[in-house]
Amino acid sequence: MEIRVNLVLIVFVAFVWLGLYAQMPARIGEAHDMDQLGALEDEAARHPGDARALVALSDRYLAQGFPTLAMTAIHAAEAEVLEEPAVSHQLARAYENSGRLLDALATADLALTRCSRVLGAKPFETAVPRFVCNERTLSKLDTHKGALERMVRWGVVDPRVDPRAQHAYDLALRRARIAVGELPERGNSN
Repeated sequence: MEIRVNLVLIVFVAFVWLGLYAQMPARIGEAHDMDQLGALEDEAARHPGDARALVALSDRYLAQGFPTLAMTAIHAAEAEVLEEPAVSHQLARAYENSGRLLDALATADLALTRCSRVLGAKPFETAVPRFVCNERTLSKLDTHKGALERMVRWGVVDPRVDPRAQHAYDLALRRARIAVGELPERGNSN
């Protein structure tokens, strides 16, 4: 009789344990979204040296709220692709969305420095790095870095829930709008 009671208790504990730990995984998204995501993943896998495919994939991961997947995809890329300022920017966004602000700031600073190096090397006819960057990307990187600097200075721990994070972006975007508004028009000699 004692053996039967022990077996029943063991079975009961096993069912309780299974009930606590065996759950249905959370649905990532709708079927249509998953088809698009699958296509982006396939494109990034087929062309591991294509920075645009990696940026598109990581951007989709970030839009769906999966910064860890974006970080994993970026870290798995080829070394040359990781040098691209646009890819570094995506990595900084992924760090930020996962709550790692200091890593995000360091990565954003690296991306901004690389982009500045590309744009600054052209007028002096020095060796231009092989990655690409333009003024639009530079402005986006500078705005992002400015917002991250404010968040770190203000002590924001988790930008996903702290309202100061949005305020930091508002201030950074305001600065960007003022800078763009001060640019002279093309063809104007003033």
